[in-house]
Amino acid sequence: MIISSSLESIKSTELFNFLQAHFSDGMLVLEKKEQWFCECDDSMIDTLGFSTLGKPFPGLFDLMRNADKSAFIDFLERGIQAKAGEILSNRLVVQSAQGRLLTLKLSGFVAKSSENEKSIRLIFFVEDQTERIDRENFHHQCNLNSGIGYWSINFEKNKPEWSEVTRLIHEVPEDFEPTMEGAIEFYKEGWSREVIRKAFNKTIETGEPFELDLIIVTHTKKEKWVRAVGQAEYVDGKVVRVYGTFQDIHSRKIAQLKWEEEQNKFKYAIQGTNLGTWEWDIETGATIFSERWAEILGYKLSELEPINFQTWVDLMDPDDLKVANSKLKSCFEGESEFYDCEFRMTHKDGSKKWIHARGKVIAWTENGAPKLMFGTHQDINHSKTKVQEQAILISQAPLAIAMFDREMRYLAVSSKWLLDYNLGNRSVIGKYHYNIFPEIDNFWKEIHKECLGGASRSSKEDKFIRKDGTIQWLKWEVKPWYEETGAIGGVIMYTEDLTEHKLVAEKLNISLDAFQRNFENAGIGMAIVSQEGKWLNVNDKICQMLGYEKDEFRALTFQELTHPDDLATDLEYLKDIVAGKRQTYQIEKRYIHKQGYEVSAILAVSVVRDSKNAILYFISQLIDISAVKHAENQVSKLLKMTQKQNERLRNFAHIVSHNLRSHSSGMNMLLELLEFEHPDLFKMEIMTLLKKGAVNLTGTIEHLTEIVNINLNESAKKERVDLTKIISKTIESVYPIAQKEGVELICEVPPETFVVGISAYVESIVLNFITNGIKYKSPERDSYLKILVEPHEDDTIGLRFEDNGLGIDLEKNGESLFGMYKTFHRHKDSRGIGLFITKNQIESIGGSVEVESQEGVGTTFSVFLQKE
Repeated sequence: MIISSSLESIKSTELFNFLQAHFSDGMLVLEKKEQWFCECDDSMIDTLGFSTLGKPFPGLFDLMRNADKSAFIDFLERGIQAKAGEILSNRLVVQSAQGRLLTLKLSGFVAKSSENEKSIRLIFFVEDQTERIDRENFHHQCNLNSGIGYWSINFEKNKPEWSEVTRLIHEVPEDFEPTMEGAIEFYKEGWSREVIRKAFNKTIETGEPFELDLIIVTHTKKEKWVRAVGQAEYVDGKVVRVYGTFQDIHSRKIAQLKWEEEQNKFKYAIQGTNLGTWEWDIETGATIFSERWAEILGYKLSELEPINFQTWVDLMDPDDLKVANSKLKSCFEGESEFYDCEFRMTHKDGSKKWIHARGKVIAWTENGAPKLMFGTHQDINHSKTKVQEQAILISQAPLAIAMFDREMRYLAVSSKWLLDYNLGNRSVIGKYHYNIFPEIDNFWKEIHKECLGGASRSSKEDKFIRKDGTIQWLKWEVKPWYEETGAIGGVIMYTEDLTEHKLVAEKLNISLDAFQRNFENAGIGMAIVSQEGKWLNVNDKICQMLGYEKDEFRALTFQELTHPDDLATDLEYLKDIVAGKRQTYQIEKRYIHKQGYEVSAILAVSVVRDSKNAILYFISQLIDISAVKHAENQVSKLLKMTQKQNERLRNFAHIVSHNLRSHSSGMNMLLELLEFEHPDLFKMEIMTLLKKGAVNLTGTIEHLTEIVNINLNESAKKERVDLTKIISKTIESVYPIAQKEGVELICEVPPETFVVGISAYVESIVLNFITNGIKYKSPERDSYLKILVEPHEDDTIGLRFEDNGLGIDLEKNGESLFGMYKTFHRHKDSRGIGLFITKNQIESIGGSVEVESQEGVGTTFSVFLQKE
């Protein structure tokens, strides 16, 4: 402590008591002899962190930066000239024992020394304002960056108050003073002014809040879109204040309006372009192509008939088909509004031609599935050639540059890029950027998306966390490149690695506590609760949930707000935490809203302890599930409705399959009668094709009827099926065929192997896989088909059919292997329906099927069925 006669002489004064009460972070006594000397009390040394760390205290002046030290000495020189009783104030920046810069407020006075009346001492009381200043600077910067300001009108003063950001948005001078009517007149005369005036008056009259997008005319006469939000504050049932936020949304709003305008222009513009168009009925597969669509590929439309979606698929380069299908899936599932893809298609002369396809789903079914799609095809082959020339220049550039197409696939990359990103000599051309760097987060993906839309983005420094956990700092720029037509062809990216310079700087910038920010802005209710159940702090979300203001919470305990029937369970879990039996718990409980009704919530509680394991407080998280509880009743009603709808669909399926079969049979009978009476007619090719088409139609109807029956029998009662007996019986029946084809049948299924299913379906499944193994044998080697059983999971077994036949190219045909009418070998009996029906039968009895195959090696089908 300071031993000073001057200090002792004033300790009993009111001034000393006041300063000590309000500035409790320490005291300083400074005295000038040949130079300035400073003494600090224990509280001051505590504030600077030296007593906690046990470091020697070097002296206050040694903790100041040179500029701060000079300014402080100038202040002291002026201070000794002060009159008796005059309060001296200053703000001082010093470095703590931990290396952190602290901002201290000093308030003091001049005191004569009792030892030497000519000596003058300055006595200061200290208040640590570091946290408050950091917090104020952070909030101010957030408001500036987001363009959100605040405003308030106190009806007692009858005068608006604007924050700095609000004044910046209005572009008013520093000395501008807003008035009630003047604030309204900033809104553009006409619609905007009338709307805000009505909304403001309605808020005053009824208390109803408002949130409006309107146009203002700034002090500098610029029109600007803003979002005005306001709400009323009541005292004794009377509005005493209206306040809210004010946000600059001009750029975003203008972009939105332009986009809407472009959408309206599109349908007219397409008529004047040289694009091929297509329309696709997704449900039926029917497709309409324009003559230009075929012309781009060197065809006349009539040469491609019969035309359907498969026409498109057959002409597409197989390597690009996967990307195109992925784009379609994204569009169908609502992840992207438009279909936009570049791929190669086969020209009539055999060459590959680059096509840019764009499209949009323009109609949806009642169930939310895509129904109708429209789009265009553009010939971009010439542009692609130009891109290749640009790629050569980029590859030789000394900077880290990469060029991408609209799918973010690499078109060109410089050696410096490969070096900076540790890619070595890895070939990345044609590869998807997000596959090369899977750790890329949504921030970068949004940047790429914006630039593909025409924007240019750059940053002097940004943080990037690599997959291996290392941190990289980049200076970067991303901008679009354009095709000859003016359309955006992709993006060019330039980066510069700043990591070495930034790593040191980043350590110095860690300041604000992340927990506090998450606590205040959390989308769920969060609270800090004392061991006695007192609410120490709550966020806005929990106030909304339970209807209390923050100040009201501090006067209550969680026990008072808990539903009486749920309190015992909550306290029991809390007791376990206090006893150290658990660290967290989660329960469903009910609270009582301020207005008296129940609020159902999921409560998660965790404990925070100090270094000695003593409880400091509890952190509670509340998720409001009242709406879920309400929805449970609705679910029950929907289930009943769904059952009725399913029954109607069953009846409809029966009627359709029956009527189609009747018409098909009648058509075949008429053709047979016509052939009997006029056999010469059937020497004509068209009649032969008609007869063949009728037969195929009958087969298709039979197949569809079988699928319908399978699906309708999904709920049929399943039974105990002797799998061993069915396999033995099937092998016995096909043995002559296998012997003729030279295929050895090997059965390793143990006796008395039983599964749960429908016996007829199991027989059909076994027969189909055995006959397939015989049908698609390899003529180049001795063939076999092995049937065995392997345990799979607790409630299933795996029935395997292994052969060394022709095999299937799964990379090419894997996705369509079990599709209807999909064939993969030129066998005279191949119809492409067997695997489709078999898969439906397997799934209808609760099973699944997997396939492993290699062309020229063999195939293994694994069928997983429920155990008995």
